[in-house]
Amino acid sequence: MSTREVTAGLAAAVVAAGPPPVPRLDPPWGIRVLGEPDAPLVSRWMNEPHVELFWEQAWPPERWAEAIAEQLAGDYSRPCLVSYEGSPLAYVEIYRTPRDVVGLQYDAEPFDLGIHLAIGARESTGRGLGRRLVRAVAEGLFAADHRVRKVVADPDERHLIARRMFAAAGFEFRGIRDLGHKHAALHFYEISPDRREAAFTGTK
Repeated sequence: MSTREVTAGLAAAVVAAGPPPVPRLDPPWGIRVLGEPDAPLVSRWMNEPHVELFWEQAWPPERWAEAIAEQLAGDYSRPCLVSYEGSPLAYVEIYRTPRDVVGLQYDAEPFDLGIHLAIGARESTGRGLGRRLVRAVAEGLFAADHRVRKVVADPDERHLIARRMFAAAGFEFRGIRDLGHKHAALHFYEISPDRREAAFTGTK
């Protein structure tokens, strides 16, 4: 189990929500759920200095295979591979915030989602792809499930590049919170009630 996962005292509606959806992404983006055979790629990315600095999960492939299998066996999170123009770009975790420590920091609803991401290759950073990626993922999560109210990001408060990325993608900064394992800069991407109503009714 992830050290972030909350298992006790979950509301029935949170349990009923089930695992997070996979975002619907349009070209040039692509996404798929990872499997244990993808562990060597994830391990290589996580051992890159620019990723390891804040993820602190520079594990060997065997441990990443276990972590991926654990996620797939539960309802808390889903590990995904995002590609750009057909090439692997980033590791992205989609998780249910009411099942996570971050959900204790705000009034989380059952279908709220959070995202963690790491752009694997250093040469793929600094090109503006990050902000486009997180905006596409946030919109893709709403497209996959119109019950989503918020998409939450919680980069380390020291990770100024990530904080600027989320802000540029339309995430609103809501303050610094102590999550136990880090001080996080909470950012929310909110789906307006009008958009949610329009999605359910089929109006524009």
